Amino acid sequence: MSIMDGFSGNIEEYIVAPRKSGSKWVPHFLVAFDQESCISCGRCIKVCPGGVYVFEDEGDKMVVRIENMDDCLGDMSCEKVCPKNKTMHLHKFEPLQKQ
Repeated sequence: MSIMDGFSGNIEEYIVAPRKSGSKWVPHFLVAFDQESCISCGRCIKVCPGGVYVFEDEGDKMVVRIENMDDCLGDMSCEKVCPKNKTMHLHKFEPLQKQ
């Protein structure tokens, strides 16, 4: 189940919020994760309000993995704290149609 289930038309009507400056805040959802560049520092795990990332045991080390990309809230907190210059690739949503 995705947080987007049940939405139709332009989802901006539901989740766009005004900023103090007057501009609109629009979420950017996670669509890919660059595992090759990731140093598994865990910063994304600590800041992600949706719990998208987890540590997994890979034998001799712990690595960051995506547990559920559909839980992304689009706040870009993971990208903001990543020391590898945005190894998380985020994408502005497109209008969704009910499936």
